[in-house]
Amino acid sequence: MTKQLPLFIPINAYCNEQNWFVHNTTSSDEALTILKTQTVAAVLWDTTSVDFNETLTAISHMREKVMIPIIMLAKERNPEQIQQLFHHHVDDYLVEPFDYPEIIAILKQRFWLYDQITDANTESTDTAHQTVEPSAPKQLTFNNLTIDLQHYRVLRDDQDLGLTPKEFKLLHYLIQHPNQVLSREQLLQGVWDYYILGNSRMVDIHISHLRDKIEPDPQNPIWLQTVRGFGYVLKN
Repeated sequence: MTKQLPLFIPINAYCNEQNWFVHNTTSSDEALTILKTQTVAAVLWDTTSVDFNETLTAISHMREKVMIPIIMLAKERNPEQIQQLFHHHVDDYLVEPFDYPEIIAILKQRFWLYDQITDANTESTDTAHQTVEPSAPKQLTFNNLTIDLQHYRVLRDDQDLGLTPKEFKLLHYLIQHPNQVLSREQLLQGVWDYYILGNSRMVDIHISHLRDKIEPDPQNPIWLQTVRGFGYVLKN
């Protein structure tokens, strides 16, 4: 949320490099409407665009509705405002001049953190972490990948690819539905607890991270492909 075009343009460019769509708004009311009507993965909020009290009210309403990263972008440090913003549970407070690659790195880290929180909240029903029955296979093979179901690892040439628990579950679910086009809603229901997460944009982010780890060329995926207008398919 910003009224500053010189701020929006570089943020939009760096996010587009990650295949993240940026929806900019110039008012807090419109920002809240977007959160209610669309799926949003994170909020970047320019503190100079609206009155500070209005900002606090908007942040409070956001936190009542969604559990996503909220990062404040400020012209200069204001200790009193910083304390109030963190009291309202924002994730970070960044000050000009902005390091845009750093903003992207912070967003990725926050996505990972919120993913871990979601995993912890749903661990009791997370089938990816249930004990493998003796009669069940202990590993699967997909192309040049070995999926270790006992230790929740994915290996290529005996090298652990370092998948997060959610990435592991996403890949496992896709492998169980090979060559089948799956919508974001199907993936949310199959991999996440849809009603806890409620955010299909997170599917896109995790698909992107998974491609980075399993595809020979993530920019030109040969296995995990996008089917425009429908969702994703894992080709075997």
